Amino acid sequence: MLALDGEVSRYEPVDPLGTTCCVNVMFVVILCFLLLLTSRSGETMSRSLDVTTGGASLVGIERMIDARQLASAREQLKAEVAAHGETYQTHFLEARIQFGERRYEESLKQLERSFALHRQDARVYLLAGMNWVILERLDLARPFFETAVQLAPEDAMMHYHLGRYYYTAQRFAQAEQAFRAALKRNPESVRARDNLGLALEAQSKTEEAVAAYRKAIELAEAQKLNIEWPWLNLAKLLLDKNRFEESLALLEPALRMNPQSAEVFYVQGKVLQKLGRYAEAVAALQHSIRNDAKFSESHYLLGRLYLKQGRKLEAQREMEIFQELRRTSQKKAGVMASRMEP
Repeated sequence: MLALDGEVSRYEPVDPLGTTCCVNVMFVVILCFLLLLTSRSGETMSRSLDVTTGGASLVGIERMIDARQLASAREQLKAEVAAHGETYQTHFLEARIQFGERRYEESLKQLERSFALHRQDARVYLLAGMNWVILERLDLARPFFETAVQLAPEDAMMHYHLGRYYYTAQRFAQAEQAFRAALKRNPESVRARDNLGLALEAQSKTEEAVAAYRKAIELAEAQKLNIEWPWLNLAKLLLDKNRFEESLALLEPALRMNPQSAEVFYVQGKVLQKLGRYAEAVAALQHSIRNDAKFSESHYLLGRLYLKQGRKLEAQREMEIFQELRRTSQKKAGVMASRMEP
């Protein structure tokens, strides 16, 4: 399977909170964020595509992928290959389609074919790194992200993703540097500002982190972006600092922006529990589970609240669900690590 410079080492799970469950939740969050990025950042990606072969046709295919029209994109791509033959760009576009379909190992195989024809496109390295992150192989992801930055040093997106890698690998000071590099090249980036807050928070630079989150919120409002992350991340920080009312107020706009988020309702339930508003906390956690029945933390906290209310059978059921989700998550992680071992 695709790797750079023979840099292969046994994968050790990253566990910043000391529980395997939290590791898998982290990667689910990253997965959702990367898929969101694939659908929202298409304009920049299309502009950077080398279209010397196939011309406007490749740009059109790229835009279909950005719009999540994957089946149509594949049909157009087949026609392009039939007319002009395979190129590194066509392999890359097929890899993007497979990434959108969550076929990550197949995406990596396509990228290997792309690299065989051309090795100077930063976006190909970036997509390879993203695939490896989702497959929970941080050891294999790193050189791809670093090479992407070397090939496109003035591209803010490349620095941003390198920062995401460093943050996931718990290299928080390096993550901070990468996000600052991204912001130097694109000061209006909400994602980079928000993630800078995460990196600062992880280093216990609390006031700087709060400032970064508030700036991200300001930028998101000015750009009329409908993303809940800056509000949610600041709410979580304030929750950790026992500033419950402030945290709760930030969750209101987060819920308006993404009422389908299991995590926002989970954090709301956690804050309400801290405030002693147990009935409201139960309702929020139930809503979280309706949004995503596999969000294990909501089952765990709901079980604790049921127990506090004397609802022992319901508490036992929620704890059993939590334990089963945890076992399933651990089993999947173990199988993936074994299957991907070089």
